[in-house]
Amino acid sequence: MQIEHPYTGDGRWLRGNLHTHTTETDGADTVEEVLDAYESIGHDFLAISDHDLLVDPDRYRADTSLTLLPAVEVTANGAHVVHVGATAVVEPRADRQAVVDDIREQGAMAIPAHPNWEADFDHWPQSRLSELTGYHGIEIYNGNIERCPGTPLATDRWDQLLSAGRRVWGFGTDDTHDAVDVGNAWTVVQVAERTPAAVLEALAAGQTYVSTGVDIERIAVEDGTVELATSEPVTARLVSDWGRIQQTRAGETVQFHLPEDLVYGREHSYVRVECRGRGDDAAWTQPFYLT
Repeated sequence: MQIEHPYTGDGRWLRGNLHTHTTETDGADTVEEVLDAYESIGHDFLAISDHDLLVDPDRYRADTSLTLLPAVEVTANGAHVVHVGATAVVEPRADRQAVVDDIREQGAMAIPAHPNWEADFDHWPQSRLSELTGYHGIEIYNGNIERCPGTPLATDRWDQLLSAGRRVWGFGTDDTHDAVDVGNAWTVVQVAERTPAAVLEALAAGQTYVSTGVDIERIAVEDGTVELATSEPVTARLVSDWGRIQQTRAGETVQFHLPEDLVYGREHSYVRVECRGRGDDAAWTQPFYLT
């Protein structure tokens, strides 16, 4: 069994938010206030992603210690797509495949947002996510939906895509509209240097994990063993196709041995690890593909 995974580089972990709104569109706080809020909680990078509007990060780099990424949330005429690494606003066409294609032509990343938003958990119906191609991943946790209809967690959608053979990353965001949204969920990247280009490269490569409070200090794969080290004791679950929980371990360092720990179900095309800490604190790794 071969294990393909994105955790191949060295470097330090940086955390940040990829989905942020300001008074430039429908957010409650100005860009300056949002930058101050994220600096105050220790974030390292931030993408202002106002609705169908590109806020130029160069206007604010001198005023913040945050590494700023250009982004837009494509909103009008259909389900929302976060456009990270934007060089210009794409036309928000109702044909969302065309939107994703336009984003990719910029060399940027397309991330369908909050799939389980709305009363029927169907902002992005699964059939549309399955038909859509070219996007880098989906939001598996959107903190703003903690106070909206639907559910913030979308690992169910992710597992369906992964089980169908789609290789897409998971992202965690605040989707900040008000101060209460700041710091609910974030994406952590591993980079050799703290620059916008390095952060964008790590995001595209999946050298990341998602968190709502658990800090992962190391993710390693050697001789069929997946090992995680965290800053505090966690309960870690090895998850495979269709969201099946294969094994559970507890501690600050946990190991899963493949294929021995795959005991439930017949098909195993990937595994991922979920860590649960105190209260609602959690973290999710990217997939480890089994070939």
